[in-house]
Amino acid sequence: MLVLGGVVWLAAAQLGTKSTLPEGRTADALAQQAPVQAKVDLNQATLDELARLPGITPVLAERIVRHRPYRKLDDLVTRKVLGKKQFARIREYVVLSRETQ
Repeated sequence: MLVLGGVVWLAAAQLGTKSTLPEGRTADALAQQAPVQAKVDLNQATLDELARLPGITPVLAERIVRHRPYRKLDDLVTRKVLGKKQFARIREYVVLSRETQ
């Protein structure tokens, strides 16, 4: 249902119209409920920010922080900070800053 709502919203946005979803809510209302989440910088994020990533526990967040800085995203797997499946879950939500502190 959520995917259908997203498709309806995209179509309405391209056509410049407001469409109504089956529940009587407009596509604009649906868009406000699901804000676009900014990507998390692995080299600068806090433990809380890291723990909000899918599948990342507080223990994994601490491990990510301990192994900083990262030069490329694949470092998480090559340094054995995360497994391949764990990394695949967060890959689209993370970035690396060019400057590390």
